[in-house]
Amino acid sequence: MKWMEGVASFFQGYFTQLLISLILLFTFRPYDRGPVYMAIWQFFLFIVFLSAIFNCDHPRKVKMLAASFGFPALVLQWVNLFFHSTALALPYLFLTIIFIFITTASILKKVVINARVRVETLRGVVCAYFMVAFGFSFAYLFLDLLSPGSFQFANLDPTQITHGHYLSEMMYFSFVTLLCIGYGDIMAVKDAAQTFAILEGIIGQFYIAILVSRLVAVYSFFEHKLHLVSKKKSH
Repeated sequence: MKWMEGVASFFQGYFTQLLISLILLFTFRPYDRGPVYMAIWQFFLFIVFLSAIFNCDHPRKVKMLAASFGFPALVLQWVNLFFHSTALALPYLFLTIIFIFITTASILKKVVINARVRVETLRGVVCAYFMVAFGFSFAYLFLDLLSPGSFQFANLDPTQITHGHYLSEMMYFSFVTLLCIGYGDIMAVKDAAQTFAILEGIIGQFYIAILVSRLVAVYSFFEHKLHLVSKKKSH
């Protein structure tokens, strides 16, 4: 049946596993619901890491570089789940941030510079958007561990919530900032945090505009080439 073929084709190609795991990672954010729930979220994060390395057709050097940051980060994340401390959290957050932006840059290069406009390209674009938001989430948490009080909360006391709950709030703040919504229930109050929030807002503003214009240009270029080829064949 055609609809089954369409579903099967959607789940083929690059970025599919990464896109699904990113959606699950966002949907089941690490709320304060106990260690079992947090372990499930950590599993989704593990799948994201593996998909970001092996499911995105990176060059060999990029895979090796991403793995050199990603696998140590995964080990530290699992250790930090059971033996949480700032001394463990800082290195795993740092490695995770580097890993995310290495893989995101490689995805953007593939889908924006080298690719034609196809469903696979659009999946990569969405993956990169999610990855940017998650990267800033970990960056905000990293900043707050280095400089406590970098963020001000309107509806909760950050000193009374778990590490996982705090990360969930940073994810919420990151997506709201990237989408340029700005509800005001979480505010960046220290210089470094404000700088990162402004940077993410700028990326959110220009990502779609620059990306759409690039994709339209690529699509027009290939459509023009196809038109010329068909015109020559007709003659």
